Amino acid sequence: MTPTTLNFRDDAWQCFLHCRCPNCRRGKLFGRGLGTLRECPLCGLRYFRESGYYIGAMIVNYAATMGIVLGLFLLSLLLPDFWATSVNFKLAGAALLTIAISLSLTRYCRSFWLAMDYWMDPWTPATKHSPQAVDKQ
Repeated sequence: MTPTTLNFRDDAWQCFLHCRCPNCRRGKLFGRGLGTLRECPLCGLRYFRESGYYIGAMIVNYAATMGIVLGLFLLSLLLPDFWATSVNFKLAGAALLTIAISLSLTRYCRSFWLAMDYWMDPWTPATKHSPQAVDKQ
């Protein structure tokens, strides 16, 4: 099976938003929780091209999380009376919000990373496939 090319505007964004395989566009990327499958259960495309493959996704996740948190912080400066609480309470709330945002974006950042990598440099699926959840980071 040869790799299929992705149209960036349509296919790559659809794969990213729906967390699907960029090759067949139907296979799931994730098992339970945040664990990424080793390969597509339908076409056999390996989701881990090399060791440390998703470090770029972690950087994208960090940038997106910090952008959201910074935007919320700047918005909160416009409403100083709304946050009439102690500084410690504000810091604890910001830390919990940052963790929650980061965890909620993890799947989408990995899906984005895989779709963009496949769009720029497609690779061929493996012939044998046995899906397993891995990467419990």
